[in-house]
Amino acid sequence: GAELVAKFEEHLRVFDIKLEYSKVIKLSQANGVFQVDAENNQSFTARSVIVATGKSPRLLGVPGEKEFLGKGVTYCSTCDGPIFSGMDVVVVGGGNSGLDAAVQLMKICPKVYLVEMGHQLRGDEVLQRRVSEAGNVEVLVGTQVTEVLGDALVNAVMTRDVDSGQTRKLDVKGVFVEIGLVPNTGFVRDLLALNKYGEIPVDCGARTGIPGLFAGGDVTDVPEKQIICAAGDGAKAALGAYSY
Repeated sequence: GAELVAKFEEHLRVFDIKLEYSKVIKLSQANGVFQVDAENNQSFTARSVIVATGKSPRLLGVPGEKEFLGKGVTYCSTCDGPIFSGMDVVVVGGGNSGLDAAVQLMKICPKVYLVEMGHQLRGDEVLQRRVSEAGNVEVLVGTQVTEVLGDALVNAVMTRDVDSGQTRKLDVKGVFVEIGLVPNTGFVRDLLALNKYGEIPVDCGARTGIPGLFAGGDVTDVPEKQIICAAGDGAKAALGAYSY
């Protein structure tokens, strides 16, 4: 993904297109013109806008999580799993994402803890079976992570049984947070009607319900959240905006 983005940017810089880097705060429209308000009192106007802001990982919201981001705490087992080869790790989340992460990690890690706050795993049966048959995965249901511990890097997490309140320290080097993703749509909530997941509904042409406003990628309600799908959505949105 990162390599593809770099190639896109390299391609973009061949053309005389101005690039601005800023966090968008709000998108609004008046008299057929869109206004993009960003940090540092920046403002941009346009006849057409493409929203391609993706999703962000849902956070645990516990002490140590932000402090050890990139130092043992990660939100992508596919991206970062190989870094923790030969180390004990914990996966937080008992849905398909968490189970899939456990399946990937159990092949390269001596010990994998799978922590789920609910009283049962929620993922597909085939994934649950693979995890249960592995000899190096310990499943902890009815359990939540309460703190991430470490010095320069992560060296443990604290957990708590949701019923008894009993605490336990897990000595791990990696913490894989797999509790879902949140669409980055806060800045369009006043302009667009979102679906129940906070995603932007679009049609097959990447059009939203507002003429001139397009959206593509994981921020939309397209069913598959994969790079190849998002890239295709971006192409459709760009062509649609140009035609508009």
